[in-house]
Amino acid sequence: MYLDRNYRPRRRKSPWRFWPLIVLAFLAIHFYNRPPEWLNSRPLQPTPTPTRNAISWLAEAERYEKAGDLPKAISTYQVAANLEPDNPDPLTAQSRLYVILDEIPLAVQLGRRAVEIAPENPDALNALARALDWQGEFDDAADYALEAYLIEPTNADTLAILGEIYADVGSWARAQEYLDQALAADPNNVLAYRNQAWLYERQGDYTLAIAAYDKAIALAPNRADLYIGKGMQYQVLFDWEEAIAAYTQATEVNPAVAFTWDALGWGLYLSGDHLQALRVLRRAVEADPSYGSAQAHLGIVYYARRNYEDAVIALETGVTLLGDKSRVEYYYQLGLAHIYKQPSECDKAIPWLNKALELDPTSSPALEGLSICR
Repeated sequence: MYLDRNYRPRRRKSPWRFWPLIVLAFLAIHFYNRPPEWLNSRPLQPTPTPTRNAISWLAEAERYEKAGDLPKAISTYQVAANLEPDNPDPLTAQSRLYVILDEIPLAVQLGRRAVEIAPENPDALNALARALDWQGEFDDAADYALEAYLIEPTNADTLAILGEIYADVGSWARAQEYLDQALAADPNNVLAYRNQAWLYERQGDYTLAIAAYDKAIALAPNRADLYIGKGMQYQVLFDWEEAIAAYTQATEVNPAVAFTWDALGWGLYLSGDHLQALRVLRRAVEADPSYGSAQAHLGIVYYARRNYEDAVIALETGVTLLGDKSRVEYYYQLGLAHIYKQPSECDKAIPWLNKALELDPTSSPALEGLSICR
């Protein structure tokens, strides 16, 4: 038989020759249905933002304060206080600003909390002392200020506050001593110049008071209360042009609060410009409807314009908000407005007229109103 030398016996093909393909197919199906973690596509995550600490909030609040935006400064100080409840600094700062805004009960409350947290902190003691002074509690105010003085006798703010307290109780020579020490310790202390102006005002030297306010304003040009204090000196001197200019500057540096518009509006009213006063006092009430002085002043302007219906609403709101701080004229004009409006309501007028007589038994407008209702 012929044998082909190129012949090779045909091997039987094994089915296992396909196993690599089978394994790959299995893995593909498995990973398709259940991909491994490292194959999962992860969404892009934003860069984490670090949580702001109290120091950062305090710095921001100080910037608002220097810019004259007191409401934002107070709310930002409160954020810092919430983050660090045992830190007296944001409470002290808020107390100081509430004095400027004439929100004295709040200033006292926050000052007390600051002292409870840090009873030997001069700034906390100063804040409470000044708030109590503005509340008329002069003995307690002096106690806290003198305690701060014993801790840090060269603290210019402490010395300035002692000068203010002694000016309030009529001890003018002692007040001047403390103010001189304050300015010697810090020639750029705004509070010392402000309280020097207050001492001059108490002594009746309004020209020197204006000069002291000018020095304070030069150091703190965004302090609206300094312009208002300056305007009040011109007002006493019947220099209405300069008074209105000072009040206007207060609204320009801090338009966000009612007390600046209230000061300007009341100055315009006293100067005889009732129409402008009405416009500005409405702005004050819009800025803060809970500011009692603005409501009462708006009511008086309505009364002067013989708009007795709106006068009743504004004056009632004002005396309710002011409480014991209400002036006698607010009460008797509210009573008279009830009498003169249509329809007249003597039953509502009499309680307010009697309230006026409690403050001043000789008030002729109140007595006249009662005689009309008899």
